[in-house]
Amino acid sequence: MPCCKNAPQRGGPDTNFSTEPEPAKADIAYEDILQLLYAHCRVPEQHLREQDLASRLGLGRTPVREALQRLAAEGNIKCIPQRGFFTRPMLEEDQLDSYSFGRQTLTWALNRIPRVTESWAVLDESSPDEPAFMAKAMFLKIAKEGASCEGCKSIQRFCFRTHPIRMEIIASDLRSAFVESLEKLSAAMSEEGMATDRVQSALMNHLDLEEGAVSRVVQEVNGRGFTGVTRPPWSS
Repeated sequence: MPCCKNAPQRGGPDTNFSTEPEPAKADIAYEDILQLLYAHCRVPEQHLREQDLASRLGLGRTPVREALQRLAAEGNIKCIPQRGFFTRPMLEEDQLDSYSFGRQTLTWALNRIPRVTESWAVLDESSPDEPAFMAKAMFLKIAKEGASCEGCKSIQRFCFRTHPIRMEIIASDLRSAFVESLEKLSAAMSEEGMATDRVQSALMNHLDLEEGAVSRVVQEVNGRGFTGVTRPPWSS
């Protein structure tokens, strides 16, 4: 599947096959592990054990290892020789760099879209994690509409690396401010014929809120460890 609307499209359908080929096991493992990392992102520097992941996903160790190698090559996790794969540490400088890069890329993508019109569902407050994933969906929508394929991939990395910040924010006393800011961005992106400068203003204000919480979040996460957080499924 193309990563964005600007990706080159394939030619006509292959008349020898009636359906798309099934994804390789390594690709399945990659997507499954990525979703696990999104769901259990609040504990940094945790060992990603191949056997534990293979057992949980019902896959062999080879596709799991290939998926972990791909995630490490993309910078989503880290690989330590002779030790294995680990979730990334939570470092303030890294997070601030991610936000700086994310702002630049999202602004560039947004300025390439004449108008943004997208209908967004009302936030489901019964789901505690919904606001964080809604923010991710909005960022990716902007990237897919206005960025190149490489730009889309860059925003995907931005979303992944900053997702722990959003998860911590919505679990804190900043949740209501986060939701209010996200609703303003949603309204700007949903209004018929809305000019991109209005969307950009709402987007920058929301990113200001997230980035402003980085220092606090990093200190709290690194001082907490597993306390108060569900132990990840790959941890023995």
